[in-house]
Amino acid sequence: MTVRKESAQTFPEPAPRAPSVLIVDDEDGVRDVMARWLQSGGYSVTTAGSAEEALGYLHTSPPAVALCDIRMPGHDGLWLAERIREDYPETAVIMATGVQEVGPAVKTLRQGVIDYLTKPFGRDRLREAVTRGLAWHESAWDARRWRESLEQEMTVRRSRLTDAVAAVPVDSDDTVDSMFAMLTLTDRDMYAHGYRVAALAVSVARMLGLPDEAVNTIEHGALLHDVGKLAVPEAILRKPAPLTVEELLLVRRHPAIGSELLSSVPYLHASMAIVREAHERMDGLGYPQGVHASSVSIGARIVGVADAYDTMTRPRAFRDAISPADALLELERCGGTQFDPLVVEAFGKVIKNL
Repeated sequence: MTVRKESAQTFPEPAPRAPSVLIVDDEDGVRDVMARWLQSGGYSVTTAGSAEEALGYLHTSPPAVALCDIRMPGHDGLWLAERIREDYPETAVIMATGVQEVGPAVKTLRQGVIDYLTKPFGRDRLREAVTRGLAWHESAWDARRWRESLEQEMTVRRSRLTDAVAAVPVDSDDTVDSMFAMLTLTDRDMYAHGYRVAALAVSVARMLGLPDEAVNTIEHGALLHDVGKLAVPEAILRKPAPLTVEELLLVRRHPAIGSELLSSVPYLHASMAIVREAHERMDGLGYPQGVHASSVSIGARIVGVADAYDTMTRPRAFRDAISPADALLELERCGGTQFDPLVVEAFGKVIKNL
């Protein structure tokens, strides 16, 4: 008996999903014309006659692009654009209006709206704006996926750091060094930077006449001031270019992360505030809390200056080092805004005595 061999069953690849557009306009005829123009261009179109109706669609399925009329009864398009920017930041917003005014256009563009259509406009102009909006939407989604991957990696690294710190009994300066050496096995630059900053900070603290106990606390805080950076993904720390706003925000978490790590080490509790506050500024524009540096510890202000000096005088991935003399001039220039002028003055004396 001959057995007929059945061919393997195959399934067609799913068709790519059509880019989605939400049209919000209180005029039925205008909505219908725009919908036909876009549907004939391969877009999936949903229409709404008011801002309130549009929010319902947005909540169910945020579109790639939202095209909003400015003048509508009830909540207008400007109100809707603001809601979209806050709640659906990957949706590109395009505004349309029949009002021949420059003011509304400028206002909406400043709100993050990517294009502005003045009625009457043709099919080609509409498609041009929506194409631009779709490109913006795809870029925003790529940025979100990148940000989320960085967040996930940061969570994993932070958990590993916490476990590593908990595994090392710290009750002396020798065991502090052992813990720091273990944490920085893959980042010897951080290890060396920590010791250079600690040596500078101790010299400044003594120049200012601080008591031995305070000097010891400052030494520990200076040594470990960057330990929270070990939770920051390498893709950010080693990036050979300026950081994006999102990347910078992740880096600026490191003082709080470092301080939290030390909270499980009683021997280092006194240094937690220094680690947390070393990047605050005299003008209140620092991080992570954005408080005026005059309200933080003298130890944090000393470490901030020592850290800046050592960073400036060492090459980075995207810039060369500057000379010690130029670094001192920069510290003096920023005295009173970024750094404590009294600390900068004492630091200058320390450097000249080296």
